[in-house]
Amino acid sequence: WLNVNVALIAVNTVVWLVMNAQGDTRDAAFMYEHGALFPPDVLAGEWYRLFCSIFLHFGAEHLISNMFMQYFLGDMLLRALSQWKFALIYLLAGLEGSMTSLAVMEITGDYAVSAGTSGAIYGIIGALLWVVLRNGGKFESISIKRMLLAMVVYISYGFTTEAVDGWAHLGGAVSGFLLAVLLYRRKVTCFTAEWQ
Repeated sequence: WLNVNVALIAVNTVVWLVMNAQGDTRDAAFMYEHGALFPPDVLAGEWYRLFCSIFLHFGAEHLISNMFMQYFLGDMLLRALSQWKFALIYLLAGLEGSMTSLAVMEITGDYAVSAGTSGAIYGIIGALLWVVLRNGGKFESISIKRMLLAMVVYISYGFTTEAVDGWAHLGGAVSGFLLAVLLYRRKVTCFTAEWQ
């Protein structure tokens, strides 16, 4: 049976390998030419960049760190959600991360070429937060304290580290949480009855 998390990791990896064979994926101009997010072009009608940029990565380190996080966090979320719900949260959170990044860059006028699947990964984190809350503050080995601490650390990292798009992370996390509210229902525990 196909594991959608592994399939999405494979897509990201194959895209990077193909692009890296053609040029330098650490180069902003090269990434721009191959569909990375850049607000003026998106607003001029190149809307595909909002989606394509989700599957692009700046160099091997960017790819590996994102795929490592996605593998473990995605595996946890898949134990709570069906394959199609996971894919929906991943893709829509990634898209919302791109849109949040676009909006903030447009408002501030501080344009940059942006790419990466972080918005989708933070969507997974946001969804996991709802799953933990919906299960009374604990889901498997994840507690609400651990989840909130992870959220604070991950989102703070996005805003305090140079060349990291914190707004895409925040947009992905919020949309992942809201999507999980709509899509996740806590599994009902089966009870047995006996006469006393």
